[in-house]
Amino acid sequence: MNNNFASRFEPLFNRAYTRDDFFYFVPREERDYNKEWAKRLVEDRIIYYRWREDTERGGWKRFEAQAARITAHGGLILEICAGPGAGFAPAVLMKDYNARICLSDLCPTVLREWKKLFDGMDNRPPHVEYTALDVCDLPFADNSLDVVSGSAAVINIEGDRDRALREIYRVLKPGGLFAFDLIFVTKEYAHTLPPEALKIIKARFPAAFWDTLAVFDGLGFSHTETIRTGEWSNKDDESTLADLCRSLGVSLTFSALMNYCVK
Repeated sequence: MNNNFASRFEPLFNRAYTRDDFFYFVPREERDYNKEWAKRLVEDRIIYYRWREDTERGGWKRFEAQAARITAHGGLILEICAGPGAGFAPAVLMKDYNARICLSDLCPTVLREWKKLFDGMDNRPPHVEYTALDVCDLPFADNSLDVVSGSAAVINIEGDRDRALREIYRVLKPGGLFAFDLIFVTKEYAHTLPPEALKIIKARFPAAFWDTLAVFDGLGFSHTETIRTGEWSNKDDESTLADLCRSLGVSLTFSALMNYCVK
């Protein structure tokens, strides 16, 4: 990372980290089960083509309403579980190219590819940062961030989702915004899957089948707005979950909700 780089997020960290091309709170090396997917991410230039789809072909407009809410709130935005699509971040940048966003993911390769893409642009987004972290153990001080956002983020949390949601609440400032879509597989659809495939997917990604956020009742958000947005299939998605489904010869259809929660 350039020595002249002035981070807006670094002063908010509450523990030690490794600083190289960006900030690391997890190992630089990919987890064994993720190495093949990370390799394909690089070789197939998936992030480059996703960015082109969003910017040149207007793909970002599917999140235009969400981006408008996020940019209107303003401040420091942490995009969790960014993945190869960077969640809401591309749409936010199309609304406000000066938005102060930290792209985060458990997969360091995702962040390296986003950084490589943006660093290679003549007019790169001026205030985008990158941090490899575990959303179940966010490395930020209490009450420090203005916005935490994530598209298909909650579904891709690896570990204790309830703990992750408590962490998100902890790091938000009073009045801070948590903007996320919740996608889940209904019990009716789950029962159409082959039993062994269902067992394997549930063991690895149990959050895919959780249709409630019971932990929210005890967090203390002052206001929550939920909007039903339809259905979505991961048949052609690029993610660890989608790869697992394809290896089992199935795909998942999700019901989708958009949530705006104010602390």
